Amino acid sequence: MLRKCTGLRIIGQRCLINWKACKVLDIYDTYNTTNLDDETRQAYGYSDKDGTIYGTDQFIGEPDYWNKGIGTLLVSSMLQFLVDHKKADRVVMDPQASNERALRCYAKCGFRKVRLLPKRELHEGEYRDCWLIEYKI
Repeated sequence: MLRKCTGLRIIGQRCLINWKACKVLDIYDTYNTTNLDDETRQAYGYSDKDGTIYGTDQFIGEPDYWNKGIGTLLVSSMLQFLVDHKKADRVVMDPQASNERALRCYAKCGFRKVRLLPKRELHEGEYRDCWLIEYKI
């Protein structure tokens, strides 16, 4: 799935992906929404009737690897895995509204904005708005 991926380790629900020189660039978390607390489920607006829903979060911590298509390859590969092997009906994320680079990547992979989540994430001492985005089969 991932071209140039030199290693993949699964630790519980975490999947560490190494790129080229064995630097860990991305961390993927996947979780079924049935495991989300009521507050998060309510904020997202989903119920058990919405099918199998996975959430994912990732980052590329090394700026030298930004704008090289790695994120798009990673997200599209994870989507393929979740749909083909986990039978996901939807995949959701909640990136910060100001993260335009990530939002462009997710849009390229087929995600659409569902709703703005005001003051959703505490980041560097300040609550930030996030978008709930969704990839729906």
